[in-house]
Amino acid sequence: MTYNAAFFGAHEAYFLVIKEKYGEAAALDAMRKVMELSLGKAYSAMGFTKGDPHDFARVVGERDKSVGLLVEFPVIAKEKIVYRFLTDSFPGLKGHVDAHELDATYMKFKISFLLGNWKYKTTRHLWKGDAFTEHVIEKS
Repeated sequence: MTYNAAFFGAHEAYFLVIKEKYGEAAALDAMRKVMELSLGKAYSAMGFTKGDPHDFARVVGERDKSVGLLVEFPVIAKEKIVYRFLTDSFPGLKGHVDAHELDATYMKFKISFLLGNWKYKTTRHLWKGDAFTEHVIEKS
């Protein structure tokens, strides 16, 4: 499957419209809420064991693939996951919002919903010229 430009383009469009009309904080909040609703529904339908790193990788990987994202999980361990995006989900938002603020709209939800009390840090990012965006997720 290839990158689903229409799917991600719709998210970029509503983000930019809300940002222009109500400001960046409102646009980020809307993105966060849309991600929580859509991802929560999708993940719940797939079934998972909360807190299981292998289930996190399975569910997130399958969902990402279904929308045309290339991702990999080079590390899946009891207390650590390395989650890499080889595809830029929102290339049309580069320069319109901070990469970390945008990523937080879906990463925080994915982690809390599927894993619970884990944390993440972004160690590489496509928007900074890296070959991929890498999130290192660790059990708190």
